[in-house]
Order: sequence, then structure tokens, then C-alpha cells
Amino acid sequence: MFALALSLVLAGAGVAYMSRQSPEQPEQPLEIPALAPVSDVWPEALLTMPHKLKNGRSVIPLAMLDTDTALVMTTDRHRPAFLSLDVHTGRQDVLATAPKRASCTGCFDIRLSPMTINATHVIFLVKRYQPEGEPHMELWSMPRAGGSMKMVTRLPTTEQGDVGGFEIVGDFVAWWNLVDIWRGPLTGGEPEQILPERNLRVTSWPWAYDRQRQGIVNLVTGQESKAQHEDDIEYLDCGSVWCVGQVATQPHEAAKAALQRVNGSGRTTIPGDPLTLVPPIRDRLVILRPPAAPDSGTRWGGGYLGPSAQLYDRCTQRAALLGFPERTKAPEDWNKIRFGAATPDGPIMFWKTTRGRYTVLDLSRITDPPCI
Repeated sequence: MFALALSLVLAGAGVAYMSRQSPEQPEQPLEIPALAPVSDVWPEALLTMPHKLKNGRSVIPLAMLDTDTALVMTTDRHRPAFLSLDVHTGRQDVLATAPKRASCTGCFDIRLSPMTINATHVIFLVKRYQPEGEPHMELWSMPRAGGSMKMVTRLPTTEQGDVGGFEIVGDFVAWWNLVDIWRGPLTGGEPEQILPERNLRVTSWPWAYDRQRQGIVNLVTGQESKAQHEDDIEYLDCGSVWCVGQVATQPHEAAKAALQRVNGSGRTTIPGDPLTLVPPIRDRLVILRPPAAPDSGTRWGGGYLGPSAQLYDRCTQRAALLGFPERTKAPEDWNKIRFGAATPDGPIMFWKTTRGRYTVLDLSRITDPPCI
């Protein structure tokens, strides 16, 4: 099997940790690469914006509509609104407001994830609460340039649980979570489960990865490809071309991730914990937890980012630290980096910093030379 070994050059010197060893393993220093902050590596991709507008309303960033204009959403639970915000001048314009029937507190819950923005529309999920009956999910849209919010369809009640992602495909909408994939007509009606007998997890529509069979499946055409990998790979999550995997390590070793093509070629080993279900963005950008020593207290589980993360670009072999280097330095009551809406060029990532502002990383602004 062809494997191309590439060295990872990181800014700064390594930090020596003493690891916990088994009786058979002699103690030795463990070298942990030091990551340069993202402001030093990709300063052109960073910007800031306020937590609160001049009128006092709190907002959360969703995406960049253009170089200077952000799409933000108010966080109050009474008729939330989408606004455009000039990140330099602070000028704001209301693009859409939830309908009047959403006036009751908390009865119209716009989900921040998943949310999709294309060239013409913003598409999002709403969890509706009613005085009688069970809560249900609805798919809504609004013009990207501004206009009325409109319900596209109500997702039929199924056993699918929370929705982790969705895609409009012709006259149907597909949606999925960590367990099931469903499809239903936009006009309403009974949903159907897609390949219910398979252990599939959607990585990027229409591709899903089957961990049991270790292959990728095109959910539209049915095309399947077996994922090839070396024996030291514990698991993979693959998109249509590239995969990110966990490399098996000894208890005294720091975590390692592997980046490779589905056919096993082009492998690079990177210090850090891979995030499951996140194949490389634009086939180049990988998000991992930072390198850490075993039992150092900086490696933790969960399906979300903590107060710090690592961004690695396979084309330039550059890596950077996002967020806060130490958990204790994260602002109070804010313990994770978050993703914005899905866009063709990748989402924004953002985290709260001091002085009432967000730091926003716009992945679309990382425009280093591409690679094959």
C-alpha cells in the first residue's frame, strides 16, 4: 500500500512531559509540539465582532455574507431575528424576523446547527413547541439578501431523534443524525429510512461512511468504495476523497491522527485527537484537538470542541491553535469553540474573547495555494 510520509513543522519548540509508563516501559520525556496561535499563522482569516449590538440585543455569528458583512442572529427567545452586521462600522440591518406566532417565549426555537447558506437562501431548522402535543421539527428558509421567513416543510414525526444535518434534494429533503438517515417529500407525507440495515454516518452529503464495512457510500447513486488503510488505524471517517483517522498509540504516547485518501494514499500523521464525522473541509483543512500528553487534563471527550482546537492545512502542512491554550483561561461559562452555518467554502468558527467580543475565523479566507 502506498503511503506518503510527510513531516509536520510546527512553530515553537516542543514541550517535554513526563508520561505515565507501564512497568515494562522506561520513563522518558514525551515531546509535545507547540502550536503557534492562529493569529500568527492565518491573520488574514481572523476578524472580531461584538456580543451585543448598540441596541443591547445579544447576537451570535452565523456566516460571512461578504468580506465585511456578517450574518448574525439575535439570541433572545422572543421572535428571534436574522441581521446583517458590518464588522467594521457596526451598521446593522434586519433581514428577517420570526413570525408573530413565535411571540411566545421559547415556542419557536431556531437551531443554530445544522444551518445551511447557499447563494440565494438561508435554510434552517426550527423546533416548535405547542401548548398541546409533542414538539416537532420544521424546515424553514429565508432569502439570503433579506425577506420573509417561510416554512418549507414539517419533518414527519419519526424515531430519528435530533437532526444532525439535512439536504434538500429536488422535491425531497433528506435529514440524518448519528444513527439514522431519512428522506421525505417537501410537500409532506410519510418519510422513508435510507439503507436502515447499514451502520451509516453522513460525513458530507451525499456521502456516508460505513464503519462496519469500512467504506464510503453515495446515498444518491448507490456507488460504494472500500476504504484502504494501514493496520495502525483504529477508525476512519471519510468523505468522498479524504479520510481522517485515529492512530493506535501506547498508553504513554500522545494522541495521533492520520489524514489519507480513501484509497490509502497520501497519508500524513498529525499530533492531536481527530474529531469524528468531520472529513477535511475543502479537502484540505482538518480540525483536531491540540496535541497533549496522556493524563495531562487537556484531552477530553464529547462531540464538540472545547476551549481550544487545532487547525491543520494538508496543502501547506501548517497548523495553528484556535481558542484558549488552557481550559482555565477560557471565559467563564463559555467552554467551547463553535461552528457557524455550512457554506460551500466552509463554515466560520468562533469563540468568545474578552471585552465583549467574538473572535471569528473565516475558513474561506485561508487561500494558500491549493494541492492535489
